[in-house]
Amino acid sequence: MWLPFAMTTVSIAAGSLQGRSTAGSMAFLGIPFAEVPVGPLRWAPPSAVSPWTDTRDATTFGPASWQPSGGPLDGLVPGMGSNHQSDDCLNLNVWTPSVEDSRPVLVWIHGGAFSLGAGSLSVYDGSRMAAATNTVVVTINYRLGALGFLVIDDPSCTPNVGLLDQVAALEWVRDNISAFGGDPDNVTIFGESAGGGSVLSLLAMPSAVGLFQRAIVQSGATDLLLHREKAQLVTEAFARSAGLDTVDVDALRLMSGAQIIDAQANAAMELFGTVGTMPFHPVVDGVVLPQTWLEAASSGFNPVPIIIGTNRDEMDLFKMFDPAAGALTADGLRTRLAAAGGNVDVLIDAYRATNASEPPEAWRRANTDIAMWLPAIRIAEARSAHGPTWMYRFDWEASSPDMGSPHGVDIPFPFTTIDADEWATFVSDPEQAMSLASLMQRSWADFATDGVPSLGRQNWPAYNTTERATAILGRDATIERDPNGQVRQAWTS
Repeated sequence: MWLPFAMTTVSIAAGSLQGRSTAGSMAFLGIPFAEVPVGPLRWAPPSAVSPWTDTRDATTFGPASWQPSGGPLDGLVPGMGSNHQSDDCLNLNVWTPSVEDSRPVLVWIHGGAFSLGAGSLSVYDGSRMAAATNTVVVTINYRLGALGFLVIDDPSCTPNVGLLDQVAALEWVRDNISAFGGDPDNVTIFGESAGGGSVLSLLAMPSAVGLFQRAIVQSGATDLLLHREKAQLVTEAFARSAGLDTVDVDALRLMSGAQIIDAQANAAMELFGTVGTMPFHPVVDGVVLPQTWLEAASSGFNPVPIIIGTNRDEMDLFKMFDPAAGALTADGLRTRLAAAGGNVDVLIDAYRATNASEPPEAWRRANTDIAMWLPAIRIAEARSAHGPTWMYRFDWEASSPDMGSPHGVDIPFPFTTIDADEWATFVSDPEQAMSLASLMQRSWADFATDGVPSLGRQNWPAYNTTERATAILGRDATIERDPNGQVRQAWTS
């Protein structure tokens, strides 16, 4: 039988894998890194995968975790969900230029509100990054939604198993990546949105220490971590939505994937007013995740070099969920800023001084600042006191005239996959955008190689609380000192 690619075989601890070789890189797909989490393994830490005897086919992607389709988050950006779903979801993918030598490794953790996505999405295809930068690129799956983040008060259950899946994947990289031409002692984790939040979680987890040497956080710094009290509300609501009078773990473990997703959706509706828009989310549980992201950063825990940044207009992606904002009055703006805890007069003056004088525009800016930019600055400030830290702002715009540079528009840039799915219609000027994509890809790869990001022909200074050097990634890549500093200072006044 003729195949459009050559076959390549490697041997790892669990057995042999047959991948495929195409121009510039080799791909090994759907590699299991843990046992299928069913029965007593549901809501338990991932268990080591059983070895296999025959050569395993690794030319096609494995299933994603159970996840909804058609919900409010589906379709906000192109192709974020996967219809290929199963309990057998703990698998990963490897792209490498060669199985010889020892090169830097980049491990991508996908986003999707901790409820959607997969490492197999075409926008995360690592072949171009591997070939162009001489790195090994890995994308991983982890348990999502209730299956990954429900906290059940039972000795057979562990919280944050979705995060523990990520740790297990990194342990697999440590133990096996040398067979693919990767250096297990030179691993960089990176992720966007919930993937960026996962990176921040891993930076705060004792079990992840030593499994990576650098980290990149794209649009991941928020204040949405749950604590046990709210996590308990989520669990009780989920059980009710499953038709149970109590949190019966045996009954929950018998539920099908479809039943889990239905109960999850109903619970999310019930919890919107008390827990918020992302009830299935990492929990500060005291053991797996013993402290918040900011507490870990402030204490100097695991002070590896880090790049952290946000998109200029993150919350533009979610305008549809706040229709009143477009007609916001001056009084309405003052009410919202007061609720956010700011000095209202100082903030209004600061936004007015930075070309946001009308209430709808001022709130548009403030909404992104509150949700994403200010939390990222706090993380950068804290981490820069203990280890090398770089900060960026992503300015390339979406094609929609209703958006600037919204949440998610940066996703294809490190992979140079703007031509995947419908991204070329979502990103403005996609052909020109490939120039920034190539620069960003090289920057991330240089950071993975030696711990210092490049920025074309110019120097990218590390972040500190004096200069606050920030790379602006837009039509031109530039360095600004303390961009929007007046607004930043207004929020801390």
